[in-house]
Parts: sequence; C-alpha cells; structure tokens
Amino acid sequence: MAQGNLTWQRGDITGDIYFDYLRPQNQDPIPYVRLYLMIAGSPESKPVKGLRVLVYGTLAELVYGHVQKGSRIGVEGHIQLRYRPNTTTPVFEVVAERVEFIRNIDYERGKQVIADLKQRGKRNSVTDLEIITQILEVGELGHDSE
Repeated sequence: MAQGNLTWQRGDITGDIYFDYLRPQNQDPIPYVRLYLMIAGSPESKPVKGLRVLVYGTLAELVYGHVQKGSRIGVEGHIQLRYRPNTTTPVFEVVAERVEFIRNIDYERGKQVIADLKQRGKRNSVTDLEIITQILEVGELGHDSE
C-alpha cells in the first residue's frame, strides 16, 4: 500500500458491479472488480454518491463472489488518481487492499468462490486464502446484524 496514502470507507454498493480481467502482455490475466459505494452523510458532512472502488487479484474474485447491489462493505486501501486513454478527465478511485463484509452479503455464493479458488490453488500475494476463509467465517456470524 502507498505509504502515507491510506483511506478506510464504509458504504453500500449502488449496483454497478463490474468484473473483468486485465490482460497484460506475456502475463497471466489479473481479475479485477470495479464498484461504486454510496456513503451516508452525517450532520457535519454531506453524503458521497458514487465513490469508485477497484479490487484486484484473488481479493477481487472473493469480493465479486460475495457482494451484490445493496451490500454494505468496509474498504481499506489507497487513493489513486489516473487518466484513462483518450480522455483528459482524471478518475479518482480507491484501490482496495482489504475488504470487510458488513451487511447483505451472499455467503453461499461466496463459499462456492472460495472452494473454486482452493481447488485452483490460487493465493493472493498479499493475503493468504486460509486467513481470508477464517475471516469470512467469523464475519458471517458477526457482521450481518448491522
């Protein structure tokens, strides 16, 4: 994670959940998920509508397997500003390093994704799949009540 560039956001997924693969030349495809969060405001601040979040690698497959429109998640990551090809308008986004499942999570579909990842022997370079499985099992019991 970028040093000195850390953000943690909690919000509800607005519906546009996009899963695909980056295909770098001479390398394996890299899964990624793009989604948008709606973050409720407080008396001191306005709500955020459409915070763009990107998730890469095995974590992207896990997130995509668990979330749906209306899911509430917590995202820890870093802020990225980049320019897309053929446009002069920059894109502001959060690149997720960790994701916490809070509410309205599809654990059944997520368990299928975990089983598939284990079968393929996939591991995230940052996160061990065994630890993720343990966290999800605890999260299933502890976080769905909020």
